[in-house]
Amino acid sequence: MSIEIGERLTLDEMTDQYPDQWLFIVDPEINNETSELISGIVTARSDLRDNVYSELSTLKGGAVIRYTGEIPKGRLCLL
Repeated sequence: MSIEIGERLTLDEMTDQYPDQWLFIVDPEINNETSELISGIVTARSDLRDNVYSELSTLKGGAVIRYTGEIPKGRLCLL
């Protein structure tokens, strides 16, 4: 897993910068009408979901976890 603390990115920037990665995003900006992620700060990323979920134990405040790729058919993924 790669830990990175960086600048605020939009969801499109996250998807472009970290393709097919699970992202742990702090200080998320959420659209109040649609509940969609607008932007946030990526603090951890991995191609393995469990690596990113392990970051939840360090959480103090709001955060979201997002996958930037397409989940293969037939693979169960609870988000």
